[in-house]
Amino acid sequence: MAKERALTLEALRVMDAIDRRGSFAAAADELGRVPSALSYTMQKLEEELDVVLFDRSGHRTKFTNVGRMLLERGRVLLEAADKLTTDAEALARGWETHLTIVTEALVPTPAFFPLIDKLAAKANTQLAIITEVLAGAWERLEQGRADIVIAPDMHFRSSSEINSRKLYTLMNVYVAAPDHPIHQEPEPLSEVTRVKYRGIAVADTARERPVLTVQLLDKQPRLTVSTIEDKRQALLAGLGVATMPYPMVEKDI
Repeated sequence: MAKERALTLEALRVMDAIDRRGSFAAAADELGRVPSALSYTMQKLEEELDVVLFDRSGHRTKFTNVGRMLLERGRVLLEAADKLTTDAEALARGWETHLTIVTEALVPTPAFFPLIDKLAAKANTQLAIITEVLAGAWERLEQGRADIVIAPDMHFRSSSEINSRKLYTLMNVYVAAPDHPIHQEPEPLSEVTRVKYRGIAVADTARERPVLTVQLLDKQPRLTVSTIEDKRQALLAGLGVATMPYPMVEKDI
């Protein structure tokens, strides 16, 4: 029968406590044990590994180079073990350990900020909120790189493996800067008029899906930017015309 190994999580926790508290006595007090029990655990570990972990020549016990190396690498194991325990407990309570939420650029990310602390009060879920544009949002879900997608359903491909529900209706408005010449046109919303003026769009972030454009005409000159805020600023600068979610431009109108 193989000899029981002394390098256990318990032994690593003892070493960690000794280092942080500065002595066997203080570490024993933190761990709720007697100093002799900690000394026995460390002696057993030294014998099992055939190494010297502590320099006992001075008034205060210090780690040897070997002991310090074992402590530092052991802390990585302790952190991993603690995380594993936390994740297991979270799953047992029905919570995900990691959650990636993808929002389409039309959905304001700050709207989710009040929910973060509420989630943290119930679970130790590691949360990521990522913004994608147009088909890029649904592509993330299809590729398994997102758990939840909040996006317009116009680019959604129905699947039996995906649960979906309608959250709200978003109103888009066609806008241009107050001094933009399109306002002088008799029919500013007609295609004949719009095609004469530069349209401003946010680049689709899809990698494999066909790239999409929305509310742009085929022969219309265009300016493509990276974010919805860049699009708003370009509109305010009078660089073109475009549709925008009403809540994002309400104060500008």
